[in-house]
Amino acid sequence: MLKVSRIAAALGLVTAMASTTANAVPYPNAPSFIDRLPQAARIVESRPQPTPIGYVIFCMTYANQCNRADGGGRVHLDQDTWTLLDNVNRKVNDRIAPDAQKGTAEWSLTTTSGNCNDYAVQKRNELIERGISPSALSLSVVKTRRNEGHLILTVRTDHGDYVLDNLRNGIVAWDRTDYRWISVQSNDNPNNWVRVSARF
Repeated sequence: MLKVSRIAAALGLVTAMASTTANAVPYPNAPSFIDRLPQAARIVESRPQPTPIGYVIFCMTYANQCNRADGGGRVHLDQDTWTLLDNVNRKVNDRIAPDAQKGTAEWSLTTTSGNCNDYAVQKRNELIERGISPSALSLSVVKTRRNEGHLILTVRTDHGDYVLDNLRNGIVAWDRTDYRWISVQSNDNPNNWVRVSARF
């Protein structure tokens, strides 16, 4: 009986040691949220560009939208921020019905039918209302693959710059859009428009 007890005790010790050893083996870390994002470069600003006439008229109608903003020029990108950007992008895309006949000079914060300009300024306004610094948001003029003028919203983050676009619901890195970049609002002053020279 004593021998059986000793064997059982020994087996228990071996099992405990095996369990302890197994728990001590480190498992590979799961990819973090940032690791799962599409990698984005940062926009590098270059020489001044002409201010779009639509923006000039927009500022005459919505003067508070064109004030120079203080604060950080980049938003901290985490799960909550990404979810906010994604929700606003999809929400505005769903809210505005495309209107191919609308002109390009009237950018509206209230219309429910319009073109790319309306989508971009409404997304910018909604993000500002939800706490994103205006200095991290830049309206951007690009040319599509069909050589059509197009306005989008660029969000500058501490993990690169991303685009909110009415032509797609998914958020994409600015340097993966297949667009030709014409000008963006300067990170320092939204009333200054500049050329994109490079990326890093």
